[in-house]
This record gives sequence, structure tokens and C-alpha cells, in this order.
Amino acid sequence: MRTRFEFDVHTRATPEQVIELFTDFSANRPNRWPALSPREYRVFSVGETEAEAQEGQDLPKVSARWHYDWSTPGKVVMTVTESAYLATSSFHTVEVKPAANGGSDLHGVWDNTATNLSAKIGIGMMRVMGPTFFRRYYKRTLDRLAETA
Repeated sequence: MRTRFEFDVHTRATPEQVIELFTDFSANRPNRWPALSPREYRVFSVGETEAEAQEGQDLPKVSARWHYDWSTPGKVVMTVTESAYLATSSFHTVEVKPAANGGSDLHGVWDNTATNLSAKIGIGMMRVMGPTFFRRYYKRTLDRLAETA
């Protein structure tokens, strides 16, 4: 089962703050991203413009090894490289630009293909509520970042 959607978010966070949050692979990452399960989080490598990390959530259970690439300024591409839940063709992208009235405007693409029942439940839910969920989740997470900076 494949689901793809796009969404847009305005946040008070600067583009630099947004990219920093997406590319922070410290031990604090699960605290910064509330939906990320600390049990599923492992970092394999971090370079200047790329990283490999295992990330997932507890309910519904979905986990994958992701390759992060932020070599293009203002853009982060996340691609599944290994998973029992998601096909390796699955990906997320975020592009962030300065907003005219301050903060940032973020455009996201979410494209995942489920490979087992647990993931099919999660992907099915995303078909219905994905764009709304990600708009709210990213806005809340990124605005909190802007407030604490």
C-alpha cells in the first residue's frame, strides 16, 4: 500500500533552525521530535551533509533505516534504505525558505509504501489524516524550537 501527499507549513523558526532540527542526530533527537521512539532511534553515521539513522514510532509500530541528505541548501531528503515495514522506495522531503513576514515556509512531500500489516495500518491512517497531522506536528515542533532559541 502506497500513500503520497504534500503539505505546507508556516513556522516562526528560521530556515537555519528548521534545517538544524532535521539534521540533529544527537542523543537528544527523540526529545526534540515527540513522535520519535527512543527505543527505535540509532545513529549509524553522520557526515557533513548526510547521515544514516534508524528511526521509528511505537504505535502503530513502524521503523526504518533512513538516509538523510541535506547537500542542497534548504532541503532535506530522507530515503528508506532498509526496513521490515517500509519499501526502500519510500521517502520524505522538506524544503524550507524564509517567509516574507519572518520565520519560514516549509513544503513537505511524504511518500511511503507499506510492506507489512502494522505499516499498512499506519499508512492507511496517513491517507486520511497525513497532511493535517504533519502540518500540525511540524508547526508545533518547529514553533517550540523558535520559542526556546
